[in-house]
Amino acid sequence: MLLATTPAMAEGKFHRFLTNQSVSDRKWFNHIDVAGTIGTSGLGFDVAFPMSEWAQLRVGGTWMPYFHFDPTFGIEVAENLPKEIQGNKFNKIADEMQGILGTRPELSVKMEGDVSMSNFKCLVDIFPIKKNKNFHVTVGFYYGNTDFIAAAVSPYSMRNMTAIGALNSLYKKALSDKSASIIDAEGMGISLPEGISFENTNKELRDWGSTNKKVKNWDDLHGSEVENTVYSENAFNVSIGHYSHDIVAKEDIYYDYSAELDNPYNEEIGTDKQGNPIYREVRYQTDEKGRPIVKGGIRYHKGELMHKAGDPIRISPDENNQVSVSGRGWWKFKPYIGVGYSVPITKDRRTTLGIDAGITIWGGTPAIDVKVPLGQDAAGNPVHSTVNLVKDAKDMPGSVDRYVKLVKLLPVMPEISIRIAQRLW
Repeated sequence: MLLATTPAMAEGKFHRFLTNQSVSDRKWFNHIDVAGTIGTSGLGFDVAFPMSEWAQLRVGGTWMPYFHFDPTFGIEVAENLPKEIQGNKFNKIADEMQGILGTRPELSVKMEGDVSMSNFKCLVDIFPIKKNKNFHVTVGFYYGNTDFIAAAVSPYSMRNMTAIGALNSLYKKALSDKSASIIDAEGMGISLPEGISFENTNKELRDWGSTNKKVKNWDDLHGSEVENTVYSENAFNVSIGHYSHDIVAKEDIYYDYSAELDNPYNEEIGTDKQGNPIYREVRYQTDEKGRPIVKGGIRYHKGELMHKAGDPIRISPDENNQVSVSGRGWWKFKPYIGVGYSVPITKDRRTTLGIDAGITIWGGTPAIDVKVPLGQDAAGNPVHSTVNLVKDAKDMPGSVDRYVKLVKLLPVMPEISIRIAQRLW
């Protein structure tokens, strides 16, 4: 009898489990809600079902489709020049480049990027008041990406960056070889009219990035002060503020350009045994440590100070005429805690409108990185330094400064969202 009745009893329980009456009797999974959300974490959806009479589970996802990162940076002509002189130089450069390239540079560059935040979410709503299913406390987590910003030069500004990159290339060529013509008309098969040449092109290019300074010229025993020319590293730079602390080299770095002086001079470096002065010819511009700026020469030893706090941050377009910005650093696993309240909005009470408020702990140490060219390594490969605008920079342009301040606040993200849910059964 036991053998005969047991299968029948099991079959009956299984049958009742599948019926509507069984579903309504259960305390878990007795209905399913689907919902759409909109809030500070973006658009989202979730599926919810009861875990007991006092808790329900919500799983779904969120993504940020509407928040953009569009910083604008200023263009610096040469280095350390008053704004009035920079403006005059820029206008002259812009006129020249419009004639050569067909496009006129502008004094700013605009970037375009998106804040990309997408997360899986798993939340548990707890109903602490037995007779009130409207109010709930929520705990759970989000899980998603750690890289959150990717920005590059906008299509509108690409013409500007192309002109800037081309001018910087011509400028460095003019610094490294004063005798060569920038434009080889004969090699291009072009016969120039009589009296027309490009002999002065190099000088004009160098002048765009030059300033003058007084140096001691020891051509005679008394020495005399003469004026010489100092060249900027680039004719154009993108200026993004100042360093907030000292920056040291992580490896040996070498110059990737030369800065030969227009007027080499003799410098006294000591005396011989008879007391007569000893001179050396100075052909290249020297850096602040007295090292000549010559391609392949040492620029920074590993561990050496590269930039002091307060020095300007200058970057130039890369080989693709781009300046890129990226954001990173949040945790993949992001805990959440909050409260919420929902009410029915239809007569059958199957559609509800709710609001949730809480905090998501994004955690980590967020960073917004910009690559700054430094020179080359021993093998001649380009070397860049990564400047984190969050901790390495200050005095940034207004739009950039606002974005950076916002990112600093985001390790603990306020979360407010509106949720519309529809019960399926």
